[in-house]
Amino acid sequence: MRRRVILAALLAVATALAGCATGRAGYNAVALGMTQGHVREILGAPRYEFADEWVYTGDNPRDLTLLAVRFKGGKVVAKSWQNPEKPEEDNRQGQATP
Repeated sequence: MRRRVILAALLAVATALAGCATGRAGYNAVALGMTQGHVREILGAPRYEFADEWVYTGDNPRDLTLLAVRFKGGKVVAKSWQNPEKPEEDNRQGQATP
């Protein structure tokens, strides 16, 4: 757990220096149980923000990669990475519905 916190802090600093990390590294840095504030520090502002889900997509309309983070009580309960061009990289963690 302590390693996750340190890793998240280091990634947040790197993200602040390099801009938004909505790529796979940003997805990997988000952990179940993180607060919305921590997710925003790591991934930046979502493209679509709903009451219990934030959705990130690339700026290029040809990039169909989708990163979604679900919240319950202000904490991450699920996250998913979907890339139709590389389905072997798809990943889901956490509860299907918060």
